[in-house]
Amino acid sequence: MASHAGATGSSSNEDDDILPPPPGTPKRKKGKRKAKYRKEWEKDFKWIDSVREDEFKANCNVCRRQFSVSHGGLTDVRQHASGEAHKKNETQRRSQGALTQFLIRPATPEANMVTAAEVAHVYHTVKHNLSYNSSDCQFKLTAQTLPDSSIAKKMSCGRTKAEALVTDVLAPKAVEDVLTKLKGDGKPLQFSLQTDASNKGNRKMFPLAVQFFTPEEGIEKKLIDFVENPDESSQGIVDSIQCSLDKTGLALDNVSAFSADNANVNYGVHNSVFTKLKQSNSEILRGNCHAHIVHNTVKHALNELSVDVENIVLKVYGHFSISAKRRETLKEFCAFCDVDFQEILRHVTTRWLSLNPAINRLLENWTALKAYFISLGEECPRHLRALLRLPEDAAGVEEEEADLAEVYLLFCSNVLTLFEEVVKKLERDATTSADLYAIMDSFLQRLIKRRDDKFYGYLTRRKLQLLSPHDANRVRQEFTAFLDTAIGYVRKWFNFSDDNWHFHVQPLCLTSGKISYDDMEKIIEKLHLVDRLNLSMDELYDECVTANGVLGHLKGRQDWPSKGTAEKWVEVLRGRAADLPNILAVVSFVLSIPSSTGYVERVFSFMKNKWTDVRNKCSVALIKSELIVTLNYEKSCSQFYTEAVVDTQLLAAARDQKKYKWKK
Repeated sequence: MASHAGATGSSSNEDDDILPPPPGTPKRKKGKRKAKYRKEWEKDFKWIDSVREDEFKANCNVCRRQFSVSHGGLTDVRQHASGEAHKKNETQRRSQGALTQFLIRPATPEANMVTAAEVAHVYHTVKHNLSYNSSDCQFKLTAQTLPDSSIAKKMSCGRTKAEALVTDVLAPKAVEDVLTKLKGDGKPLQFSLQTDASNKGNRKMFPLAVQFFTPEEGIEKKLIDFVENPDESSQGIVDSIQCSLDKTGLALDNVSAFSADNANVNYGVHNSVFTKLKQSNSEILRGNCHAHIVHNTVKHALNELSVDVENIVLKVYGHFSISAKRRETLKEFCAFCDVDFQEILRHVTTRWLSLNPAINRLLENWTALKAYFISLGEECPRHLRALLRLPEDAAGVEEEEADLAEVYLLFCSNVLTLFEEVVKKLERDATTSADLYAIMDSFLQRLIKRRDDKFYGYLTRRKLQLLSPHDANRVRQEFTAFLDTAIGYVRKWFNFSDDNWHFHVQPLCLTSGKISYDDMEKIIEKLHLVDRLNLSMDELYDECVTANGVLGHLKGRQDWPSKGTAEKWVEVLRGRAADLPNILAVVSFVLSIPSSTGYVERVFSFMKNKWTDVRNKCSVALIKSELIVTLNYEKSCSQFYTEAVVDTQLLAAARDQKKYKWKK
């Protein structure tokens, strides 16, 4: 075997030891490395920019097309510039420049009203998921129906202009408003990063959102980026996050927590997104989704039941969803059994709140459903007959009898209500990280109480009395095992000890109507906030005295107990933020940490509404801009117009020809 020269220390060429190819073998060409687009080319060629989706291409703003630079790099750019088509287009652009300047709309009061009306109409189109073509049609119709209106006659906004206003005016302004708040007046706010992943066909999309607290608005959740990233590895996600932060000018040092679902790629021990982010910011906290923990608790606990309740829901829905005739037959059975027909609901295994409503709907139709499947006889699907434990004939269907499947459904209906309540609490916008420990502890105690009292639901207890003693004892043991498994799983994945930082931040909920210096000191020491937030512990004592004086007046108000944690702190800090800088810094840090990933999951719901099959040609940049406008602006369309008509900077950007990329 030939040895490598580097290994033996010999100076002979490595190719001397390789056998020559057989006669007649064609000579293999050496592969050439592709050239990538370089940003410095834009200094000499003002008309090109990069193509985000392809680093081997450049975009010509004069010709309005892309061309490859992979073969010759800068030579390809020069070759494109010397082409006849490019020269002709550049000549036309110069000749049209003077005309464009002549026709540009002056910034008169009437022109401002026209521009504001156009921008507000585009905002209305995006907010309500309307098409740009229908918007253009409405402009033309308005001009015809209101011929006396000078504003309506001058308004025009076709599809191209509407898209340009969204991508280059409204969305950048929405992001800039968020960045202005985060960067503050020389003292940036602490914020958390939230992300998730979802598919759009064969494309993997990642939103990047931030959560922060201000004394004026309370908790704010905003979308700052929405990117396509096929690399789902931890390093790929970290690179995408860092790229978005660099683009917006935000620093990772100001990130309080990283929030994502509980997948290993996000929170694995050794090689995850969280561990890689901690290498850059060692104090970043884990803001994983606790609603996900509750959902997984149900999935694990259901494995203790011998009757597959989830499969029953899926199979029954599948039986009726594919046939209108079966649905009509079930309606006839409901009328015969004197039961009000209710549509069978679909359960999606990845949806956290779809199982319990689907079970309740089966129970509402249970008598008719059971009679229907028994009447099918041998035509009844075998798996459904086994799952529902059906008798061989219809005799005694309407009589009071022991029905094992119904007993399990009743138990699940009762106990899943508890899980459903907890998930809804965790996903509420008003829920903060300070409320989290109390919610999870209350959830655990309620599970333990049900297990110790052997309470499985009133209707479940009545049905258990109809079973044989042997079957009833076995069913009770399974119900107890369900609760034991749920309790064990919650304890495993949520830290209920005093070491959990969620335990120490509970005083910030202000349930006692006061905040003590000792409580604030424990929070600060647990989260290592003294140096991180540049706190003055001596001044903090005086601030606590002042805050307690304010709380003494506020807690006497009738609406005080109904307010959430963030709303209470807004009332305390309103007009007093300058007098309570250290308290504000601590509260802003803690309340910037989310309790679940509900916000970024809602981003995908909005994405599906906007990126429909009808709009399948929309670019990622357009969908991103529409999502940012929809989620970051909470104003009504009329409110937006009222503010836009006096926003000279927004109106100037809307009139600027630079919003059309090919006119730069």
